[in-house]
Amino acid sequence: MNAANDLPAILRAHLGDRASSWSIGGYGAIAEFHWLPDDRVGTPPGAHLEVATDAGALRLALRDDIVPHTYQGLSRHPDRWLQGISLCLPWRRARLAGRTALTELGDDRHAIRPADRDAVLFDMGLGLPHVDACVRTRSTELTAILRAHCGRALLEPGSVAMAAIKDASPHRVFVSRLGRVEVYQRIGSPRMQPPTPLGPHTHVLPRLLAARRANVEDDDAPPYHRACVYLYPGHPLMDALGNRTAYDRRAHENFSALMQRWGDPVFMAEKRRATAAMRARICARDYQAPADRRGRHALRIAIRELAQEAGETPIIANWRARFDRVRPPSHPHLVH
Repeated sequence: MNAANDLPAILRAHLGDRASSWSIGGYGAIAEFHWLPDDRVGTPPGAHLEVATDAGALRLALRDDIVPHTYQGLSRHPDRWLQGISLCLPWRRARLAGRTALTELGDDRHAIRPADRDAVLFDMGLGLPHVDACVRTRSTELTAILRAHCGRALLEPGSVAMAAIKDASPHRVFVSRLGRVEVYQRIGSPRMQPPTPLGPHTHVLPRLLAARRANVEDDDAPPYHRACVYLYPGHPLMDALGNRTAYDRRAHENFSALMQRWGDPVFMAEKRRATAAMRARICARDYQAPADRRGRHALRIAIRELAQEAGETPIIANWRARFDRVRPPSHPHLVH
């Protein structure tokens, strides 16, 4: 596996780590797999890299041309950052059907649990080029409604099919070239009742889908690649649900090692440069900040990381005041 001979072992370890979360999706539609506190052990990772619980399931499909990409981004919280590893493919190889209308696909013969393989799968037609975002049902009533609306846009105003999906809460199945996430829990919303459930869940946001943007984050894949699976290792400052925790130095060191290995070299170089300057107690006004957006993000994350590692100091406060004063916008649908 290019540049990643031990990638399967790393992924297997994270499949069994309840601090790690996963997702498959694109900008405006995503399926997330999180462990619940009272989950049973689930299906242990075997020859096929997969895990299943009562609330959802995940399967990974590895290939020789996977490109792992470790990335960081700004959090809406001024003392935190976002982080993840995306499993990527060149965009032409990542491409799936990209359907833009509700489409019946037949029985889901590739379902993770054998008991689900005779249920009917429908592609919702959300237009993501590298993800088939589907629902799966055995309900004769819901199947009849969806069949009657096949060939039409699911998100058209007043869609009866979309309303029926929300009411019935069928399984949601998001598939890419590198895996699938299945969600068995009900559909919820952070602005409505019932709210989005803990554990595995999905988000479909029409306003964001209308942007026709594929990847979730701006920098979550190398150029000309698509992020087909996201892995979120345990964060040093947050649990899997995005709640603040005490600083975990080991988790930080573990992720930093993955950043060194699979992160953007230019991004990493700026973080090292900024960190060295702060450790040398160079005044912020004497530091030449990067001219590009990505470099400035690296600088700001370096400030936040060093503040956690070394504690708040006058020099870090000086740098924060000059380079990290503006509170970043919140990400619309990822808790990480």
